[in-house]
Amino acid sequence: MDSDWCYSGIGDSKFDLVIRDVQIVNVFSACVEDGDIAVRDGDIVYVGKMDFDYQAGKTIEGKHRFAVPGFIDSHMHIESSMMTPAHFAEMVLPCGTTSIAPDPHEIGNVFGVEGVRAFAESAAGLPLHVFMAAPSTIPSSPGYERSGFFMEPEDMEELLDLPGVTAMGEMMDFNGVAGGDERLLNIIRAARKRGALLDGHISILSGKKLQNFVMTGVDSDHTVSDPRTAEEKLRLGVAIQVQKQFYTEEFMKFLNDYPVQNRIMLVTDDVPFIRIVREGHLNASVREAIRLGLDPLKAVRYVTINAADRMRLYDRGAIAPGRRADIVLMPDLTEIRPDLVISDGEVVAENGRCTVSLPEYHYPERFFHSIHVHPVEAKDFAIRMPADRMSDTSAELNVIRSDARTSRTKRVIRTLPVRDGIVDYTGWMKMAVFYRHGYKETPDGELLAVAEYRHRYGKEAFLANEVTHKGREISLGLLEGIDGFCGALGVTYAHDSHNLTIYGSNDEDMAIAANHLIECGGGLCAVQGGRLLACVELPVGGILSEKSMTQLAPEMIALQEAIEQMQLTHKDPMSFLSLMALAVSPEIKCTDSGLVDVVNKRFLPLIEEKKEEKTEERIGVNTHET
Repeated sequence: MDSDWCYSGIGDSKFDLVIRDVQIVNVFSACVEDGDIAVRDGDIVYVGKMDFDYQAGKTIEGKHRFAVPGFIDSHMHIESSMMTPAHFAEMVLPCGTTSIAPDPHEIGNVFGVEGVRAFAESAAGLPLHVFMAAPSTIPSSPGYERSGFFMEPEDMEELLDLPGVTAMGEMMDFNGVAGGDERLLNIIRAARKRGALLDGHISILSGKKLQNFVMTGVDSDHTVSDPRTAEEKLRLGVAIQVQKQFYTEEFMKFLNDYPVQNRIMLVTDDVPFIRIVREGHLNASVREAIRLGLDPLKAVRYVTINAADRMRLYDRGAIAPGRRADIVLMPDLTEIRPDLVISDGEVVAENGRCTVSLPEYHYPERFFHSIHVHPVEAKDFAIRMPADRMSDTSAELNVIRSDARTSRTKRVIRTLPVRDGIVDYTGWMKMAVFYRHGYKETPDGELLAVAEYRHRYGKEAFLANEVTHKGREISLGLLEGIDGFCGALGVTYAHDSHNLTIYGSNDEDMAIAANHLIECGGGLCAVQGGRLLACVELPVGGILSEKSMTQLAPEMIALQEAIEQMQLTHKDPMSFLSLMALAVSPEIKCTDSGLVDVVNKRFLPLIEEKKEEKTEERIGVNTHET
């Protein structure tokens, strides 16, 4: 509430807005009550049957629809929509989402503090309430990937001073924290000193390591994937934020039956643009949870009062006197399809459309020049045998096996033929990752990746020097479980470092896709048979478009149609394309630095040594300069 707020009560019964005849979902008593809602100065001042005389500046006939609190997404990333905050708000307000807690570590990985500052500025003053987190883990796995920035403890302090920043974003290097990494612990200390919320990402920790992590004060996790891990974390006081990709009937039954309900939330984390268009936002997550058996009143609680309490938004999350008037009207409590959305007492969306104009923001010019990679050739993508094995006719390779449903992968070893010293991957999907953030020259003439340069020479040196070299370092991997794919797909939106990532069934199409994205400044594209089928340009940092939803939709739909034509069989293609390079997502991923065994924190060679030569000490790194 405003700092100059003072109590007025019902007073003379003059209200700015009255919503008549609704079924009010009470998140405190877990019941539905018939009544009316009165609003003054953006606050709810009365809830119940209004059987007294009153005056209303505006009246909305509820027509016995359900009235629920505005949905609150307690962990998400705006950038996953590939839209700017204002255009994102235009998309999700009609879905009933009125408050969000974004962690802008995507733009932070590209531009660091400067990127987060610009993002916070662009989110200010929107009818979608944005309570931003300060990215804590850039890069997500130092030493195993390279981004455009390197987060230091003093950066956390600077970020928490930015207007609109209220929390420390997800601490993703869980092994580092559990193992006592001093830099990470100092980042957490800096946030704790400011009294900030501390968000976590604890996908595979259990037992003593999990307790070591929680002991730091980081007390939330959005990677819980089953009842067993959920229960262990809830018992330790960790707030669990469940993503749609992990919903099962078994999980929903666990949530229904769990005795203490106040630390359970549903979140979106990452929702690609096309999924919002086709399904909705947080409302789609709630709908799916209910379909799988979650009690509708619990589902509403998980995205309203529980999320509000987690985010310390004690004036939101409920339809009750003294709460801000964030209210959603809908005809059904299972389908979760809002008819009308109110934010701070004002109608902001109706019948699936945003009804308010939103401010525009223009990003700095340098945000449009962030792809620092030389043009490539098809031969650059070849998987070449070591010099002493050019005559081999077959080779064992470490392969990333996708479950074709989630971001989870397994390491498998497969034997492929070798022809003229090059691995023949016919019938497989290849993955190539290029470091794209550029280099800086040290006083001694050494070229360092920009984040490494900053880490060594400090903030001032980093800001004073321009990128001096365009590289062409490539890391290669093979994927199993994606059968029948034909062509190439390129992205510069690839978690978390957002390096140029190409997926393909042949080297020629992969080269065309890579060169197109290098030339246009980043985005997503599809190539098949030497022809560009579709492209979505993301010129802001290679991860965002400044176009509106209506402008971007045809391009995204064309890309989706191309993906279907190319037979990318993963259940969630956009998440698949963006997550196979994430160095903190189990079990095995491919970053710009090589194949990473995420669980054991080590590099794996793409080509295994011959069995008779293999030793425990020899571990190769799958990166080479072309």
